[in-house]
Amino acid sequence: MRRRSQTIHVACQKDGASLPVPSGKRLAFVMRMRRFLLLFTVICGAIVTPLSVSAQWMPMRRQLADTIILRDSVVATAPVAPAVAKPSSAASAMGAKARARIDSVVAMARAQLDKRYRFGGETPKGFDCSGLVRYVMAALDVSLPRTAKEQARVGAEVPTDTAQLRPGDLLLFGRKGRVTHIGIYVGEGRMVHASTKAHRVVERPLLRKPAPGIVPWIGARRLLATTDTLTVTPRRDSLPNGG
Repeated sequence: MRRRSQTIHVACQKDGASLPVPSGKRLAFVMRMRRFLLLFTVICGAIVTPLSVSAQWMPMRRQLADTIILRDSVVATAPVAPAVAKPSSAASAMGAKARARIDSVVAMARAQLDKRYRFGGETPKGFDCSGLVRYVMAALDVSLPRTAKEQARVGAEVPTDTAQLRPGDLLLFGRKGRVTHIGIYVGEGRMVHASTKAHRVVERPLLRKPAPGIVPWIGARRLLATTDTLTVTPRRDSLPNGG
């Protein structure tokens, strides 16, 4: 029996017109095509929209890039002031010869470490506090009296403030203004002195907690010039003989 195809008219609104749609397989094919066209339209819209936006922003991007390049070229061609190293406060206030004298005092004082303590001694065979100071300073032709009390009157007074001390300054210790002990400042808050408690020449922190046998720090004196106006030649007969 011959089949006759029946055409079913379905009203599909597209641009305000009614379109006849075949039934069966042809209807399914048409629906698939419509879905394909709809998907194609969406994809094309997604691609075209960013391109149009990018085309609108392209002139602005080029203008911004030109501005950055121009700015960088101006900065690159601008003269750069040479960097000048600022000298430290200690170095700026001190000449090369003065620095060398101070370094010599520190080296001479540390060369006597572990030498034994001997009351009245002023040679590497044995030192007391003032004998050590006198021996070290004599190596730079700086003549000092014998006792700590007399040495405390020589040179310029320095405040009892570690920030104002310089290596080579004499450190005074005592009570009620009476100097009973003396040492040499070697920098970084440390001193070298002949210790009656340790029975030898030692290097210790200047600021220590009060304890029995520790005499308070009461002053400082500066003997060495901090400029190059004074030239000091070490005396050979005052150098340590290792004894």
